[in-house]
Amino acid sequence: MNKKSPKAAPAAKLCLALAFVFLPVSFSHAAGMITHAFMADYGRKALPEGPLKKLLTVHRPSLISGAIHPDGGYGSGAAFPSDREMAETAHWGDFTDTYIKYLRTSYPECIVAARAYNLAPQVNNPTALINPVGLADNCARLIAFMFGNAAHGLTDESWDSLFEVHARERGEDPNPIKALESPQLLGPAFSPFTDLRKTLPAEGYNALASVFASVPLNALEYAGDVIGVVDHKIYEDTPLFELPPTDDLIKIYALYDKTFGTKLNVTREAIERAHSVTRGAVTAERAGANADYTRVRNQLPWLSNNYFTGPGGVADSGQMVAAMYQQWWEELVSNNDASNVTSPFIAGVHPKNGSKNVAIKKDAAGLNIHAFMGRNVKPSSVNRNTFSVLDESGSRVDGEVLTGIYNKKFTHLMRFKPAADLKKNHTYTVILGSAISDVRDHKLGKAYVWRFTTAP
Repeated sequence: MNKKSPKAAPAAKLCLALAFVFLPVSFSHAAGMITHAFMADYGRKALPEGPLKKLLTVHRPSLISGAIHPDGGYGSGAAFPSDREMAETAHWGDFTDTYIKYLRTSYPECIVAARAYNLAPQVNNPTALINPVGLADNCARLIAFMFGNAAHGLTDESWDSLFEVHARERGEDPNPIKALESPQLLGPAFSPFTDLRKTLPAEGYNALASVFASVPLNALEYAGDVIGVVDHKIYEDTPLFELPPTDDLIKIYALYDKTFGTKLNVTREAIERAHSVTRGAVTAERAGANADYTRVRNQLPWLSNNYFTGPGGVADSGQMVAAMYQQWWEELVSNNDASNVTSPFIAGVHPKNGSKNVAIKKDAAGLNIHAFMGRNVKPSSVNRNTFSVLDESGSRVDGEVLTGIYNKKFTHLMRFKPAADLKKNHTYTVILGSAISDVRDHKLGKAYVWRFTTAP
């Protein structure tokens, strides 16, 4: 075998780096979809044993198809702008509400069967998961797809508000131009960064970095997908793609238009092209993850090492998803007037109860004082009277109370922004008042309290 000359090596390394820079934009909207599927499936695993977990386990392909569905229209939206509105709508709780309303009106027998399924005794068999009642496949698939779709919206909030901010705070940037600055990737004897600086003024170099950053393949979500595929072997037991329930989705979007006065006018063609982009993009990500793994690892060490266990990462978000699943399931199998729906509950908090060495800087990622409700929270019920942070003397900490991160009416997230840095080595108490309610005015019923201690 002929060996390359030493002079050829730097050129080969430059080609490798530039290959990452010019990755095809047609695959760019895959960012985060693999991770979304991972978190939705982790939520299934985190559920207590029972009918819901068995339903989602038997129909995992529908759950995973639902988990990646909301992002599909972003890809096709490059050519069909209305697809982006279709995608954005699918992310939020009003869409899930509409989905349940559709099931109640168009498949009343499905709701009746789901109630019976929920109450029937569960039978474990060494070779199968059996429920003596069972659900028709079409009904069960529609329900599983809805749960996966709902998980996407919650994990967008948890991942973006908790996980990504930690990576950004550490200066981690997946922009391929950063690979040109990385001696770990390209070797100390080769520095195209220096050459670029010689030939480009600062404005030109920054403009080039901005162009690269505009490609979603260079986003933190994509980097997470690479780690998920390579380090966590997501695809080893993932079922084949299942087509979305197109006919039903068309009717659900039409019902959404009628309910909220929108004009999405979603068609079969829109859903099918969005799914085609989704399927192709995720397949391409899976195929290319190993090739891009070293670059992602070198440029984003915190993200790579904390992808699964970090705040807002797969396990943390997945636990919240499990709590959300239970809340939506209860609403689905309730009476039409939801009179037997219990109080909502808190799906997760940050910092965790009992956390030590929490950051004190008011804008630090580690001091994101957040709480997530299993159902969508009613924003007007979250205020300084119902969301309080107290110091060790019992005095209120001054700050702003907010809901969500995308200015959406439907959100699981409540958050507190301190007006000033916190005290060192100090224990703070966070209280969510019993009057906080979901969008249907079901109140927490009792206060939720947790504590954390700042760093010395």
